[in-house]
Amino acid sequence: MKNIINEGKFDYSIETSDWRYSASIVGLIKYFKFLHRKGIEEKDNLYKIYDDVLKYNSKSITEENYLLFVEEFFSKEMHHITLESILSNDEITEEQEKIVNEKLKANSVMKSIFNKIKYTEDNKSIILELINKNRLEIIRKTYEKGLKLYKKFNNENSLFSEEGKSCRILNYYIDMAKKGKSLGYFWDSNSFVYEDDEVFDFIPFAFSKSYEAFFINNNYSIKELLKSNSLIENSDNPRDTLFGELKNSSEYIDFDVEVIIKNQSDAYYKTLFLRKDTIKILREIENYKGIKVVYKDKNPKSPDYLEKDIIDCILNKVRLDSIIEMLLKSSKYNYSYNIKTLIEINKLIYGGDIMNQNMKGAFAAAKSVNKALEANKINSYKQKLISSITFKDYDRFCEILLQLSSYSGIVFKFAYNLFDDFEENKNLAYTFINALGNKDVDKEGGENNE
Repeated sequence: MKNIINEGKFDYSIETSDWRYSASIVGLIKYFKFLHRKGIEEKDNLYKIYDDVLKYNSKSITEENYLLFVEEFFSKEMHHITLESILSNDEITEEQEKIVNEKLKANSVMKSIFNKIKYTEDNKSIILELINKNRLEIIRKTYEKGLKLYKKFNNENSLFSEEGKSCRILNYYIDMAKKGKSLGYFWDSNSFVYEDDEVFDFIPFAFSKSYEAFFINNNYSIKELLKSNSLIENSDNPRDTLFGELKNSSEYIDFDVEVIIKNQSDAYYKTLFLRKDTIKILREIENYKGIKVVYKDKNPKSPDYLEKDIIDCILNKVRLDSIIEMLLKSSKYNYSYNIKTLIEINKLIYGGDIMNQNMKGAFAAAKSVNKALEANKINSYKQKLISSITFKDYDRFCEILLQLSSYSGIVFKFAYNLFDDFEENKNLAYTFINALGNKDVDKEGGENNE
């Protein structure tokens, strides 16, 4: 929520009332820090943080400074920055010349300004002069239309516009000329309740710069917001960064928190809730690499990446049984390292402290069988066990387990738990199968884990 105030140099305040204002606050602070860093204005004249409220000087927000901040913040997406970098060299290679000519026609605004110009040594200065002369126009149009930039988050025609009749944020925006009447009470568009704000133009700076962009709405305080999002700001894979580093981020996230996700291919935002009990599970995962399953059985050239599915299961506290069983069935690839990690996670989802000791017993029993029997005989029993558990024929599984115990002469103490309640002790079965006939269960797998 934004309010008008009159406190010396500060004329507006914003509270972290919902994710839109929280993200706007993060974006605004990054902008103000840019102004201070560039020597445009002193920090004390720009903003001040009070727990969950930001007070700031709106007069320091200008189109020119905003666009110059865009140029720096999204420099990798600015074609003219690449041109300036290459053309600053005394000599350029053939490959660099090719890049220059590609950038000169990279989008509509570049085509319009450079008008079919191709690089030669003689026109280097002309190109640089045109960039300087048209810098703000290049930045604005590149930013407005860029799939990774403003257009990804807001309606592209709303940049710098005053408060509108519908919210500028994608999936909140409505074409009032076409649909306004249908939204109002008794077809009266004046009765439609909307919420738009110029500060929403700062939302793109709050998200990570990745294809799947994340914003952590850890709005307990503004300082927490800034700390949490510093984890993922420049990450190409914020999902990996966020969930893989949770065990090291207790100072940032230690309670239920909302995560807003904006995928580049989606015209809407998604909300993910990180609850304290699931954060605890993620923190206890010792080998996060084991979650990064590259499943090649269906199509080795176009494998399925299961990390997202596994994380979604953890966040929703859904057991990983189906994924574990799918990996166990593979006869082409060795997923034992992944399976071991997933079983550990499954144990955390199932709950229960006694399970850990029983799993050690199941693992030890499998290792004893590996020493006692020939590999072909072990594999035969293993395939029968996998078939039984994937078809949920638990009686058959227990029967085969008894046969294997009798044949090998090894007592399976963990089996009593399966006889008593197979469903709740299924991790014992998974642990036993995964270790059976497998010497590399503790090692990271081969090509499937790349």
